[in-house]
Amino acid sequence: MVTVTINGKLVRAEEGEMLLAVLRREKIDIPALCHHEAVEPYGACRLCMVEITRKEWDGWKNMVTSCLYPVADGLIIQTHTNDLIELRKTILDLY
Repeated sequence: MVTVTINGKLVRAEEGEMLLAVLRREKIDIPALCHHEAVEPYGACRLCMVEITRKEWDGWKNMVTSCLYPVADGLIIQTHTNDLIELRKTILDLY
């Protein structure tokens, strides 16, 4: 088991579990058009992007597709920042 922080809340998860699965289990709603239980994740829609960081990254952040990114101990995840909302709007405009 690992501990991650999602939107300021400490959450326990299985090491290697995909972020999107953890978010859904925690009832945190983010869009994911291409995700389906019967299909392997492949990140095509990019709408499930989240922002990740770690304390040791000294403020550096990265946006990743949560359906393809495994949790790791100490990960700090934000799901609804202004940058993420703008990114999701831009992605939808491309459809």
